[in-house]
This record gives sequence, C-alpha cells and structure tokens, in this order.
Amino acid sequence: MPTPLWVELYKNKALSGDSGTETFPIKRTGEILELLFKVRAKNGATANAPDAAVMPTVQSSMTKIEVKSGSTIFKSYSGEINRLLATYRDGRLPPTMYTQAAGGTWAGNNDPALGWQDYVFPIYFTPRGDPYGNKTNCMLPAPLYDSLDLVLDYAFTISSTAGFVTGGSNHVFDLYALMLPSGTGGFQALPANVPNNAIERMKRRNLIIETKKQDYTTVASGDEPIKLTLDKNRWLRQLMIFCYENGIGEGIDLTDLKLKVSNDITWASQWSDLQALNAKDCNLDYFLNMYLKAQGTTDELWTRVPAPYPYISPGTAPTAAPYFTTLGNGDKVTLTVEGANDVNLIGLKSDVVPCSVFIDLDRDKMMQNMQWCGINDLEILLTNGGAGGAVQIIEQHIAPPWGYSI
Repeated sequence: MPTPLWVELYKNKALSGDSGTETFPIKRTGEILELLFKVRAKNGATANAPDAAVMPTVQSSMTKIEVKSGSTIFKSYSGEINRLLATYRDGRLPPTMYTQAAGGTWAGNNDPALGWQDYVFPIYFTPRGDPYGNKTNCMLPAPLYDSLDLVLDYAFTISSTAGFVTGGSNHVFDLYALMLPSGTGGFQALPANVPNNAIERMKRRNLIIETKKQDYTTVASGDEPIKLTLDKNRWLRQLMIFCYENGIGEGIDLTDLKLKVSNDITWASQWSDLQALNAKDCNLDYFLNMYLKAQGTTDELWTRVPAPYPYISPGTAPTAAPYFTTLGNGDKVTLTVEGANDVNLIGLKSDVVPCSVFIDLDRDKMMQNMQWCGINDLEILLTNGGAGGAVQIIEQHIAPPWGYSI
C-alpha cells in the first residue's frame, strides 16, 4: 500500500483584509484523508478582553469554511461547528490558543503572553475508526475533479481592547493535507508491478459530506419539524443539532428531539440524555484553557461552554487572590476579587460536547448502519423549551463521488 504523506499547501498565508471571502486552490495530486487548517490572529494593542460581552475569537471570526469543486460542496460550516464536529469525532477539543493578552510579535512557540490567538480547524474525510480509509473506503478522490478549493468567509472584529489588530498580515493561516498517492502519476505513482486501475478505484470511494441544512430560532414552546435531505445516492451517517443562547444552559431552549423515518419515530431522546450518550460514545475529555487579562475587578466571561466547571490558577504577579462565580447553569463565569491587568489562567471542563447533540447512526464507525435517504420522508422533530436559542442543523452524509451513483 502507498504511504499517506502530509503535504504543506500554504504556510504563513496572510488574508487580504479584516473581512471578506477568499478562495484558495487545493492540490489534487493525491486523494485527501484530512486537511489541517490552522489560523492565528493578533489581539488588540491593549487586550482582547470584553467584559460581559462575547469575546471575538479566531473561531467566531471564521464565519464559513467550505471545501468545494465548482458548485459541488463537500464541507460547509462555521468555524465553531467545524470544531464541535471534530470534538465529537476525536473526543477532545482541537488545539486552541485562547488568550486575552495584548498583541505582540508572533514567535511561533504558542506562548499565550505574546497575544496571538491560534486555532486548529480539522477537516476530515475519513471516520475516526478508519483514519486511512482502508476499511470504509472513505476519502476525497481529489484527482477526479477539475478543481478543488478552500473558500473562507471571515470577519475579524477590530479593536484595541476587545478584538484584533487591523490588517490581513495580522490574520494568517497554514494549511496541510494528509494525502494518499493516487497512482495516476501524481507525486508518487504506484509500483510498476501494480495494475494502474487508480481511476476506477477512486470512482468507488465513499465521501463524507458535511453541510448545514437549516438555521432556526427557538420559541417558547411547541414542536418544530424540520425536513431533512432526501437523495437516493446518500446515506445519513450523523445529524448534529447545535443550540446556543448567551447565559442559557444545556437542554433549556431545546428539551427533546425525535428522528422520524417515513413518519415513524426511530429515535427519541431528551437533550441532556443524548449529550451523555454522545460523551460516552466519543470518550469525551473536553478541556479549554483560557489565558485571561483582567480589565476590571469583576470581569464576566461568556465562555460558550454551558454549565462549565472552571479551574483557576494565578498567573504573573496577581494583585489579589482570584476567585470566580458561575451564573446559574449558563455559560457565564465572573472573576471576582481581582485587580485590573491581573493575569490568570482558567481551565474549563465540560462533561458534554457544548451546545450540541449528535444522532449518530454509525456508532461502530464502520459505516454498516446508516439511514438511506432515498425514502419519501425524513425529518427531525425539535421540542422548544424557551425562546431565543440559535439552532443549526448539520447533516453528515455518505455519498459517492459527484457524477457517479451508488
């Protein structure tokens, strides 16, 4: 078997500005198992530390990440959704440098005191149980396509105290691809004694497609039916439901959900119970380090980790003993008895994948049990518990390469 290789596609690539849409071609010399997309941005001159407001992060600044060929979309999601999908897949948060320190000079050594946020966005084309696609035949057969692009929508908040420094050179990314040589004369051909049937082999690959189906805002009560994609060439592998509202805990805006197949309920669960099942299935070990620079004496953090368990340790020369309080069962944490400009480290642990549940129809990760989408009716039924929750429905399908049928 040919050996998968990590290929550097972009290094220290600056974005064009503070916001916009840009397209970056991806090499198609081999089949792609995984893309590693890594973005860093320079905090404001004083800090990036809003009090009682959403903190601008690299994650929130990446409003859409797409992998596509022409009009064919393989992946399409926000930076936050990408990382939550990866958290459920891997059982842990992707590498994250969350820092509020004033922007300094990047040194490439992941020092939070330098004031650069640094976030990893993994883009997977194989399931966790089969990272090289040997058993499930899952990967992206890039050489089959005339083009392949990474398309980014981004919007960095510019501020000296609660955002980033302006200028594309202060928003930079790296992109790597884990590639399997295609055997079609790419960067490494198959040995001469192996029949070159690479094109036919690639036509039989399985693709993991991840796209947003619908946005929805919760209301005070009642059920919301949402129709899912019907397509005889697709199988539903996972369905992700994301729900977040500032200061609101898990299972409040959405309390229950049901999957209906041809008008029959095939899956029913409370939100919190499904989160517990998801955590068990992925052996979850969720932990987020937050490197903080106090702006006042009682800073309120909006962590986007509902019902967090914070751990706190003093950093450099704190002027007072730092303590914290959590506000109800929401995502807000307030630091108290601190001095302005104190530096502290908080670690947030969560027993569940934050803001998310996953109806996982492929729990053994071998793609033997999935829902065929070539039926007459397929829907998710959401039960509202409170108004104002921002919901996204993300479908993960298994499909043949575009232009080919199952």
